[in-house]
Amino acid sequence: MIHLLIKFAQDMVLDTLGVNKVNRLSLSNYSLKFQIFFINLLIALFGFLFFLFFNIYLIQNDKNIINDYEYSKQNLLKVKNFLEKNSIVRVPLFDDTCKGLDTANCLDVNELNNNLELSEPVLEPTITQQYILQNYFNRVFDVKIYNDDWIKIVDTQDFYNFSNVEESDLTEPLEIESGLYQGYSQFFQNLFRVYYQEYIKNKFIDNLESQKSDIVYVAEIIRKKNNINKKFLNIENNIYQLFAAPIIFNESVYGVILISYPIINNQTLEVISFNLFNFYILFVLIMIALSFIFSRGLISPIKKLSNLTILERDKVVKNKIEYPQRGDEIGILSKEIKNMSLDLKSQISQLEKFAADVSHELKNPLTSLQSASELLLNKKISDQNKMLLIQNIDKDIKRMNQLITDISNFTRIKAEIELEQNEYLNLNHFLYDVSNYFADNNKKIKIFIEEKDQNISVLVNKNKLLQV
Repeated sequence: MIHLLIKFAQDMVLDTLGVNKVNRLSLSNYSLKFQIFFINLLIALFGFLFFLFFNIYLIQNDKNIINDYEYSKQNLLKVKNFLEKNSIVRVPLFDDTCKGLDTANCLDVNELNNNLELSEPVLEPTITQQYILQNYFNRVFDVKIYNDDWIKIVDTQDFYNFSNVEESDLTEPLEIESGLYQGYSQFFQNLFRVYYQEYIKNKFIDNLESQKSDIVYVAEIIRKKNNINKKFLNIENNIYQLFAAPIIFNESVYGVILISYPIINNQTLEVISFNLFNFYILFVLIMIALSFIFSRGLISPIKKLSNLTILERDKVVKNKIEYPQRGDEIGILSKEIKNMSLDLKSQISQLEKFAADVSHELKNPLTSLQSASELLLNKKISDQNKMLLIQNIDKDIKRMNQLITDISNFTRIKAEIELEQNEYLNLNHFLYDVSNYFADNNKKIKIFIEEKDQNISVLVNKNKLLQV
């Protein structure tokens, strides 16, 4: 009891001095479920930030913009060189002297071949269309070609592929791919595209122009005979890259090539970002599931240990309490709590035995004092016997005083032992320190230490042991 009071007083002093202050911002003030939830929330937040930074990195380091730019520019030069070498020809003029059913005025074939008239060099449409259709159909860019009369003779957007013909019933409803996943995918890619477009607009905001008619560019190129490289916003507010070059032969312009494509035309980034986001969602779900399993495996045995300590304290269960036996840290905690409980029970048993011994030791002199006092009250005893009784009373009083002093010393020493700060001490090192301390002595005594084990450690108070 005295030991418990001393410990309680020591804890009160520590609280008064502010040693045991509670930091309310610490996670340890909340339940384990909340701690696990909060940690998972932080991990998910950091993962989402990593996902955002990775998307920003993808957009800022998109090489497709530069690759498409160089690719379109190279193809512009390739088309220009081919058309200047192969498509500027003289075409036969149409003979309008032979009309109707009257063939008298018509020349025969030989005369016609001899009198064949050719036009001035022009950009031949058939050769141009065949070349563009065979080489530049379904590319990332669109190709338009105008002649020197501002007439469009080629447009890859107006080409149709007639190689495959399919028959379909217009009365049948079209199957539109739909579903929750498809809607989710479309929503994410649209969101990614919006941010991507905003980034590209901010990047090229100083070089953007409003969209003009193709004829405006054609007229400008024919007049100035130079190339055009522009970026503009179309009606749908999308950024387009435009390359234009004149088709020149013998210092004359015979046509204009226009190549344009949307700068934001990279669906690969959208797919990469979408797959990464799906991986992030899967990671969060797996983390939540594992955390739930981990929390059940961690919190349940801790609650069981808490309930067992309550049962030990309240002594509710009459049967023997079974502590969980595990190989992890919870098992170690369970073992230590069990050992502490056994130690407390042992101390209580020793305290009861000590109280019984003290009671027995005190009852003997008290019984003797009671008997002596009763005899003194009896007037029939002689004076000599009275003196003997008084001497016995004095001896019993001294005996009780000595017993009380011994009990007081015992409790004080017991409390000091419990309050001492012990440490694990290597006896070999300790003995060498003692030997060095007494090395310089007047009696020339030498201390020899024979080591049998290098790791002999005991839990003691070093200062007290040194005093001994």
